[in-house]
Amino acid sequence: MDQVYSAYNPTAFSAATGAKTLIKIITPTSFNIKLHEFGVFFDGVTSSAVPATVDLFISDETSAGTSGVTGTITQVKGATLAHGCTIGTNFTAEGTTYTILRSFYVPQFMGSLIIQNPLGLEDQTPAGLADSIGIRVNTSATVNVKGYMKFSRG
Repeated sequence: MDQVYSAYNPTAFSAATGAKTLIKIITPTSFNIKLHEFGVFFDGVTSSAVPATVDLFISDETSAGTSGVTGTITQVKGATLAHGCTIGTNFTAEGTTYTILRSFYVPQFMGSLIIQNPLGLEDQTPAGLADSIGIRVNTSATVNVKGYMKFSRG
């Protein structure tokens, strides 16, 4: 049975205008990860605000950026096994080598996005490389953002 882990940003991220990484999970070279589900939630108060963009990305970690808060990873399924990953959340400086897998528009006014990947079709990091998978948001106003990612070792 697969072990499943949940990673999230423990404090709300005040995302100012522009692209900011919300959560990034970095894998070691010994395994990759499969992303089963992710969610992003905004608390904007202006109903006329244009939608934010939410990007699911992978990165080769050439330029990693700067994590503002150490995130939390909790095992939620399966026999106990250390996740072996590094997590960063609420980034204060962006990396430079992102490959966008999917992109979404989400309302900044109390917007929510939850994506569940079909089994066998999960997004995943490349095998044998210390790469990352993450969520980046791009807002037009300063709003608080929360998010999570559920994943398993590949």
